[in-house]
Amino acid sequence: MIGTSLPLGVLTDNPNQEADKRLLDAYGGSRALLRAFRDMGVGAVELRAVRPDTSREVTSACARAALDAGLRLTIHATLSETSAGAFFDALAPALDLLPEDHPTVPVTVHSARTGSETLDRAATIRLLRLLADYAGRRGINVSLALENNRIHASGLSIVQCGGVYSTVREVNRPNVGTCFDFGHLYSNFLTYPEVTPFLPPDGFLRRAVQTHIHGVKGITHFPLLEGALPLEDYLRHLRAAGYRGIYNLELESGRFWREIEPRDGFELSVDRLKKTLAKLEEEGA
Repeated sequence: MIGTSLPLGVLTDNPNQEADKRLLDAYGGSRALLRAFRDMGVGAVELRAVRPDTSREVTSACARAALDAGLRLTIHATLSETSAGAFFDALAPALDLLPEDHPTVPVTVHSARTGSETLDRAATIRLLRLLADYAGRRGINVSLALENNRIHASGLSIVQCGGVYSTVREVNRPNVGTCFDFGHLYSNFLTYPEVTPFLPPDGFLRRAVQTHIHGVKGITHFPLLEGALPLEDYLRHLRAAGYRGIYNLELESGRFWREIEPRDGFELSVDRLKKTLAKLEEEGA
């Protein structure tokens, strides 16, 4: 199934930047946009992003918009120094709307950031265990997905696929896995090839419960233009590891709208992803 991340402002017809306004205007509003995406073959929407201070009304409205359009729901959230109750209270306006037969919801988070790799790792492990145990005790049907991220100035290896995988292994909870961000890995490979393998470790791929897919053209979260991402290679290895979850596009209109119309960027990316997945299906890969 193909999914796509969408900003909360797009889902509530309240865009906070010109690029998102252009996307909405191109379809005639969020309802028409979601219907068009569904008709193109998109089956899920990721709310990007639900933070501890996000209005409950906004979170509820975004979830309802996606569900009313017949789409599954996934969430991008924020891992922060807060109680497990507060973390899930922020997600509750969306999770409480889910029908009983809705599949497990991937909730993607980044690792904690303190500026120290040792502290980042320890905080991430502690927080993920706290959240995972809380969700398990209360029957909250989510899988927490720790995402590989871009290497920033600090160069912390915890954000790399290997670091994410070792962190998830140490967390050691059945409802905690990885989110394979294709664009972040490829950006790191292009910029820091001496420390970034082209492919993630097999264990990282086997633990994947969500994906973020976007191209790289000087910046990340770009449409899937030819040459902007080794899409087939990444999909082939991910599927070989057993992944059959959501293939989630994570585009940011604000990064490319002066070069490519937002609607064109999304539709081009959905089309390329759909065709690549169909090719792999035909090959039995």
